[in-house]
Amino acid sequence: MKFRQIMSAVGLLFAAWMVPGKAAYADMVVFDSMSLFQGQQAFTKTFSVATPGTLNVTVSDIPWLDSVANLSFFLSSPTGTVGPTQNGGGSELISLAPGTYTASWFGNAQGPYDLGVVGVNIDFHPNGTPVGIPASVLLMLSGLGLLFAWPRIAPALPSSSTRVG
Repeated sequence: MKFRQIMSAVGLLFAAWMVPGKAAYADMVVFDSMSLFQGQQAFTKTFSVATPGTLNVTVSDIPWLDSVANLSFFLSSPTGTVGPTQNGGGSELISLAPGTYTASWFGNAQGPYDLGVVGVNIDFHPNGTPVGIPASVLLMLSGLGLLFAWPRIAPALPSSSTRVG
């Protein structure tokens, strides 16, 4: 019995040691997809953000069939263009205020098939308070403690066939 208690304590300490030390933020993937270009095309994605933060935009030409020439990306709001225009793909960090935004990307597939693929990934990282990890750790450790203590607690609890009072 003593060995089980020691192993339970070691297991709880190991679980606590595995918890990351830094705070987690509630990041949001706004858009993550591939766009199939046939000739010259344009694509858009409209989204809203509720808090200020940073948008991480990655646009890349996928080497499948033909390449996409004149690849451009820009972000706009009802008041105008937000951040720089990307030409030829790459990554860009753009600071945003709360509001509605439209991401637009366009290009021209050039080659024998006249088909090209572009990958677009848009992630939003809010500014502000991190998500509370310590509360999560406490909840996890209390659940593990109950799991290991349950065999000792269960026999002491009244069963449904036992009449109380």
